[in-house]
Amino acid sequence: MAKSGMFWDKSITKKEAAKVLGDEHDPRFIEYAALFLSRTNDPKAVFGKFIDKKVFCRQWRRIKKRMRTNKWSDNRIIYWDEIYRVLVKHFDKSELSLQKEKRAAIDPEISSVGEKIRNARKAKGWTQGDLANKSGFSQQTISFIEGGYVNVSYLTLKKIAASLGLSILLS
Repeated sequence: MAKSGMFWDKSITKKEAAKVLGDEHDPRFIEYAALFLSRTNDPKAVFGKFIDKKVFCRQWRRIKKRMRTNKWSDNRIIYWDEIYRVLVKHFDKSELSLQKEKRAAIDPEISSVGEKIRNARKAKGWTQGDLANKSGFSQQTISFIEGGYVNVSYLTLKKIAASLGLSILLS
């Protein structure tokens, strides 16, 4: 079996790689797309024979997440992120949307802590971004905490509480 140039480390032919990259529902699609995009900066080759532009835009976040597992991909991520920004403008947003799975809260007590943080933040008239800036965390982290999706450490909770002027009572 002749190995494909871009997939020299996989037991796959160019034809097989094209088949995987042509089907976003193939379980190997994200892995192979991330590998492929990490090894090339030729949009004509990528979009001409392997990945549909709409599929690329629809799956870019998942591909990028997979690419981030390898530090050597960082420059390619920046490059393909710019390609994504240009391409996404040419599509109707409804064509690109994926059904997002709603994360389930971890535990009722953790959800309760998140709700208390949200209420205190809103009482101050702050956005999640405001609290993020004051506490030193990202807005996404604040969102996950308020949603009850992450079990925060005591030190994280202490920083957030201090930012809000709250104290932590253990009972």
